[in-house]
Amino acid sequence: MRGSRSLALAFAFAFVSAAASVGCNRILGPTKTDSDWHVFDSVHFSLHARPGSFAEQSAPTLGQVLDDQYDATLRQLDVQYSGRISGFLYNNAADGGRDAEFTGTAYPDTAAFKATATPPLDANLFSLVAHEANHVITINALGRAGTQMMDEGLASALISERFNAFGPHFYYQWTKTHRSQLVAISKLADDAEWPDLHQNTAYSTSASFLAYLLETSGPERLRQLYYARSGDFVARFAQIYGRTLAEGEAAWLAFCDARS
Repeated sequence: MRGSRSLALAFAFAFVSAAASVGCNRILGPTKTDSDWHVFDSVHFSLHARPGSFAEQSAPTLGQVLDDQYDATLRQLDVQYSGRISGFLYNNAADGGRDAEFTGTAYPDTAAFKATATPPLDANLFSLVAHEANHVITINALGRAGTQMMDEGLASALISERFNAFGPHFYYQWTKTHRSQLVAISKLADDAEWPDLHQNTAYSTSASFLAYLLETSGPERLRQLYYARSGDFVARFAQIYGRTLAEGEAAWLAFCDARS
């Protein structure tokens, strides 16, 4: 699934844009689901698809991708969660009551997500459903994140690379090639700033930085930082990681620059 970097950039840019445009984390729901579904059960997921649809045909593969993501997320964060997740895969935006194609929303409190599932069966779709599933898993395992940056960035930073090109290594390369567009981490961690940021850049920068912290310093420290609110984020980072946020940001950029 790796393909060329230019192709991957095009795919992931579409994914991030769509996810950011609607917000993909809600407390309750989905509220109104009809009965016109066929259900495919994997190890950890019950995937609902329209009869005869592309999503129904793709459900076994999506179930495999999502089961891998479920296990990878728990392993990377070193947390426990055993809940079963329901996924509702709509044919298109109109079917799902969405404003745009290639969008999704997670509902952690009801262990569910919904997403549009349109062809082709590729890294775009894998990333979308994995991102939404990660919201459900992380919030049920850890509770609510302290910032939007942590909430949205971590859902992408955790994406497994077994079936998907858009995991941490993609975001490291994205960081390396988009230095002029990056947003300061202190600004990303400010929830008052988040809604006004360019969301493609905010999601990708957050994912890259959090993936770096997880890879280089492990899950225990990241779990502590997870709860830091905007007003405390800079100080908590220094307490947890033993260096200033500016020093951590510089080390992350050097790390990304050194990646091939």
